[in-house]
Amino acid sequence: MTFYKRKYTIFCLLSIFTFSALLLFKFFLPAKRGATTVSPNNVIFSRDSGFYEDAFELELGPASGTIYYTLDGSIPDKGSLKYEAPILISDASDNDNCFSTRTDVSTGFEQAEIERLSSDPPGYQVPGYNIDKATVIRAVSYDNAGNKSEIKTAVYFVGFSSRNGYDGMNIISIITAPSNLFDYETGIYVTGKTYDEYIKKYRGSEYYWREEFWTLWSANYRNRGKKWERDAVCQFFDENGQQVLEQKCGIRIHGGASRGYNPKSLNIYARKEYDGNPQLQYDLFGTGYYPSAVTLSQGGNDIRTKSKDYLIAASTKDLNFSTMNHEPYVLFLNGEYWGIYWLNEKYDARYLDYYYGVSKDNVIIIKEGVLEDGDEDDYKFYSKMIDFCSQSDVSIDANYKKVCELIDMNSYIDYYAVMLFIGRNGDWPSGNYALWRVKKKESSEYGDGKWRWMLFDLNSPGFDICFDPIEYTMENDGMFKNLMTNNTFRTQLLQRIREIANANFSPEIMEQRINRYKEFISDPMKENDKRFFNDDSLAVFDLEMKELNNFFTDRMTYLEPILEGYE
Repeated sequence: MTFYKRKYTIFCLLSIFTFSALLLFKFFLPAKRGATTVSPNNVIFSRDSGFYEDAFELELGPASGTIYYTLDGSIPDKGSLKYEAPILISDASDNDNCFSTRTDVSTGFEQAEIERLSSDPPGYQVPGYNIDKATVIRAVSYDNAGNKSEIKTAVYFVGFSSRNGYDGMNIISIITAPSNLFDYETGIYVTGKTYDEYIKKYRGSEYYWREEFWTLWSANYRNRGKKWERDAVCQFFDENGQQVLEQKCGIRIHGGASRGYNPKSLNIYARKEYDGNPQLQYDLFGTGYYPSAVTLSQGGNDIRTKSKDYLIAASTKDLNFSTMNHEPYVLFLNGEYWGIYWLNEKYDARYLDYYYGVSKDNVIIIKEGVLEDGDEDDYKFYSKMIDFCSQSDVSIDANYKKVCELIDMNSYIDYYAVMLFIGRNGDWPSGNYALWRVKKKESSEYGDGKWRWMLFDLNSPGFDICFDPIEYTMENDGMFKNLMTNNTFRTQLLQRIREIANANFSPEIMEQRINRYKEFISDPMKENDKRFFNDDSLAVFDLEMKELNNFFTDRMTYLEPILEGYE
């Protein structure tokens, strides 16, 4: 035997020995704790999620495993429906309403209690007709050893081409276990146990009688934080019905008082813990920005027009503060029609990184006086700025110069000019404000360490033609009141209000914007109001839009004398 043959024989014997040893380790030695087991093949659907004109039979594979599925959004297991034959997927809208019949989704349904406290009930009604529906399928496969595959989720819209209320609208389908939303103890969308405990503890007490506003009554949906985030599958479709994104996300209830409304706004979070993705994997706003979180807003307090946040943001994009992009959506929640919304960006470190070119690890965001992004020690930058701008004698040029080194004065003045023009009051300026800066200076345009302002939440009280916003804001904002003692600031602010009123909010410009908005949103709004108020007349919508148009037409007639009084 030659040297090379002996070498080859030895190599083969070693290979056989190594392979045998691996088999022994695999099958006879105990598995390490936490070791990953081999999963069966994932379930394959014969049709992708989406819009179909005609009914069809959906086939699930592979044949090597036993498949179980659900139709209500719940997690499938061996107790679910067993797949044995193709599933007929047809127009589901004739099926009985399910989740939309619940009245525990808002204290607004407590009409007698609300009237007893001398407040106006919102007029919510469960739909008295079969609302539009899609078919939701969630499936899982088990192999002979009991190993479980990943859960496959799909949604099918059949026969929607001739439906009213969808033209120009994107669609979002959110699918989650019903218990995540509606469980008595842990459901995030219901009054639940939190409300019952609140009523039991406070009914008849002085505290209860002081809390007359029904949206603020304690309920499950008023709870906050990661503990009240639930996992979901979010599927986004464009206005042509093409799916652009499917991603596992977290969802939470969003808002202040509007948490008590029906429907509710939702925050949507991309997280590595759900599917490995820290961002939503699609350019949802057409800007190239892939956000880590977005808000699906039902309009806040502006629930009957859903117009103010969108219209003001769209009208002020050229000004020196941050604005959010908006995209219109219809929501289907576990397959049921759930109204129209605006999908909005959220202000966070990644937003500033993308739009302002600053490092996301080097930013501080303050929202309503609370540190939103940054380290705990970073709050000192904000508190020192507020103290100096509120307490120093800014009529002295040196002190005002120092203020201008701390804040971007153009950003501050543009932001306040808009808020004063629209007559913002109530929960502003003490709330609903946000600002940001970099911690350490950077070489970029916005890396100078100055504070800049961010526009959001314009759907609450405001838009009062006769209202004197300057007096009100001075009474509720110490920094603004102090800055008004400086002649340069006061002159620049009053001038900027007039410029913005003429350039951004002129009666002609706003009438055009409002008319385009009405033309676009009226049909979807009919379906929305029919769903939640049993009213498709658009009477409330038309009245409120008329009042909004009148505001922009007449605002400067009333505001100009007020401005002159501060000159």
